[in-house]
Order: sequence, then C-alpha cells, then structure tokens
Amino acid sequence: MDPATIGLAIAGTRALVKSARGIKDISQGLDDLFKAQEDQANSKKKGQPKTRTQQIVNMRAKEGDEAFDDETSMGTVVSDVLEQKQLEMNMKALEKEIDAKWGRGTWKDIVAERETRVEKKKHAKEARKRKAEEDKEFWHKVLIETGKACVLIISLGALAGFLYWAFQHGGK
Repeated sequence: MDPATIGLAIAGTRALVKSARGIKDISQGLDDLFKAQEDQANSKKKGQPKTRTQQIVNMRAKEGDEAFDDETSMGTVVSDVLEQKQLEMNMKALEKEIDAKWGRGTWKDIVAERETRVEKKKHAKEARKRKAEEDKEFWHKVLIETGKACVLIISLGALAGFLYWAFQHGGK
C-alpha cells in the first residue's frame, strides 16, 4: 500500500470518530487503517512516482523519470521522509481524537487489544497447522500398519493354502 492509502484510511477513520457514538462505529475504519499499515512495507512500485510529493521534488531537483526507481534519489528520499512525518502527524491526531472522545488511554487500549488478538489468531493458526500435521502423521501410520497387517494376513493365507494343498497331495 502506498502512503496515500494509509492517509485516506486515517482521514476516513478521523471522520468516523467525529460522528461515532461508540468504538464499534469506527471499527471498519480502524481495520482498514491497520491493514494499510501492514501492507505498506509489502508493496513497492518501481518506475513510477509513489506520490505527488515525489513527482514535485523530482521535477524541482531536475531528476528524470529514472529517479523513481532509485531509492537514493533526492525525490524518493524527500518524499519518503515527508510522507512518513505526515502519516505520523495524522496518526497522532487520530489518537488524540479517540482519546478525547472516549477517555485518555483508549487508543493504547485499542492497539494493545488488537495486538493481543493478532497474536491469539497467529497461535490458533499455528495450532491448527500442528494438528493437521499430527493428523497426517497419524493416518500415515494407520495406513502403514494396515498395509503390514494385510501383507501378514495374505502371507498367512498363502501359507495355509500351500500347507492344505501339500497335505492333500503329499499323502498319495
């Protein structure tokens, strides 16, 4: 996600905070905001400006379009720093608005509860994965042991059949 998406998520959440009666009224906005923050590091576009700020700085610094691919170009560095500062200011403003409306420490409680739930979800996913692996191992062992039992039964049946045949034809 680009910084603009995070900025839009912050702005949308702030608008919801102003009109909300409860935290549940802004939950979707907060979900969008947290998701945008998590996805920001994963998606980086190359060869094109990330934001309007980067375009303006590149034009003023006389850097060409190839500078958009260069992480060390002035436009990229300035854009990244300024946008990060802007996002931090917007997040602080959102935090203050939520704390002002629902009491001091509400934002920290929201973040802490979200982290707890994310960890719980992660542990549950790991537990399901371990359970699936254990089940796979169990059924593999059942299949192996059943195969061994079948081979043993077939071998004993063949031996019994041979002995019966030998007893019938051996006495003449």
